[in-house]
Amino acid sequence: MRRLVLEPVVRGPHHLVLRFGVGDLRFSTTYWYDDVDLIELEDRHGDDAIRKVYFHLLAFEANKAASLTPTDIDAGPYADLVSDSFWDLWETLFHNVWGVWRLENDLPAYRLPRPSAPAVVDRTTPVEVAEGGTKLLMLCGGGKDSLVSMKLLERAGVDYDAFIYSHSTYGPGARQQFLVDTLVAHCRPRRVHRAWVLDDAVDAPIAAAYPELGIKRIVAAETVSSYWTALPVALQHGFTEVAFGITRSTDEHNVVWDETGEEINYLWGMSSAAEQLLHAYVRRELVANLTMFHLLRPIYDVNVFSLLCRDLDAVPSTHSCAQHKPWCCRCAKCLYVWMNYVAWLPPETVAATFDVNLFDLKENRVILRKMLGLESYKPTDCVGTVSEARLAFAMCRARGVGGVIADDIDVTDFLDEATATLDRYVPAANPGPAYPRRLIEPIGSRLQANGNVARQFALDVLGVASGP
Repeated sequence: MRRLVLEPVVRGPHHLVLRFGVGDLRFSTTYWYDDVDLIELEDRHGDDAIRKVYFHLLAFEANKAASLTPTDIDAGPYADLVSDSFWDLWETLFHNVWGVWRLENDLPAYRLPRPSAPAVVDRTTPVEVAEGGTKLLMLCGGGKDSLVSMKLLERAGVDYDAFIYSHSTYGPGARQQFLVDTLVAHCRPRRVHRAWVLDDAVDAPIAAAYPELGIKRIVAAETVSSYWTALPVALQHGFTEVAFGITRSTDEHNVVWDETGEEINYLWGMSSAAEQLLHAYVRRELVANLTMFHLLRPIYDVNVFSLLCRDLDAVPSTHSCAQHKPWCCRCAKCLYVWMNYVAWLPPETVAATFDVNLFDLKENRVILRKMLGLESYKPTDCVGTVSEARLAFAMCRARGVGGVIADDIDVTDFLDEATATLDRYVPAANPGPAYPRRLIEPIGSRLQANGNVARQFALDVLGVASGP
């Protein structure tokens, strides 16, 4: 029997230590904040309410340990908080976000059984945020979506604070914070808040040290965890809106699992379904007047790349690689972003951001073919839809950019489907129930207007008539 165990949270005024384990293995994740006083939050909202917040931060860090296929779960001192509502959320997120992990390890039916009903049930009601000077906290990871989100808010006249967070999964925190700072310097947040996340689980050599477990690696979902990382910041500073720069492109699955018929989506934790689930849960269980939403939910990536044309001076400060920041140039994320930068932006902007033609790197061949839907399934990385990748590739070739991995790919089908792709992916859609009503018109109108610009630009590059 391998039991997933949650241990008591340890905290100081400005940090939290979240410990958990499976069997004899123990792991920890530490959150450090620059301007959150956890002791003051306990005094303000009560120990029970903040204890419940700590539990959620712990539980959604510990879900990565479920990669070790525990047979059951022991919530330890937090057993009273494992309600039906919590378990439905935790188990749903694990089942879907770790879908690729289940596929890799051939575990189609794996589910962690629900713990026994606690003898004592928590009756804590959700708290309310006392609104501060700024309503909206914008999470900023330093990529294209962060830049477009901040500039949209500024042009719409919406005040915001930025939340910069680093994660040890991506390397030294100081380097990450510096890179994000170079991007934020092009924007105008009222204030900047910071967090540093140190995680010792993801790099654990599980396969080498414990091959008998039969598990290739521990899989984490950093973006899903960032929802919870931001919660103490919102409580401390009175934010009633927490925004993530996430688009509709995250809704497309990577592959249909033949054995189960499931649509496996590597980005399910960033999908519209996850957005609505988390938003509703947080309001119902934790903070009654807090809205957690995706600012770019009305649009697909094509509009994001088009919108970057308005801030070309800032684009070279973007970075998105999860392997080696700012860009490793040899992963799916780098190839996807570079290809779209080439498609949508001036050559001098691309050259200032990347110093190499990624179509000339032979190791990118399989990644490119998967991304274009020509082999197996879409890469399991933070990339957009296959149709958007095919459109970008066709635009690259139309702009005269090729390379050893691209020149032998026939673009005829990509050109034939370009108009239909633009018809589907360019228009801005209804943002969904989590979106703050006050932002629908000022943000939505700008997204809708840019759709027309993006469509015409793409057609001009491709030399395709725009129709009657």
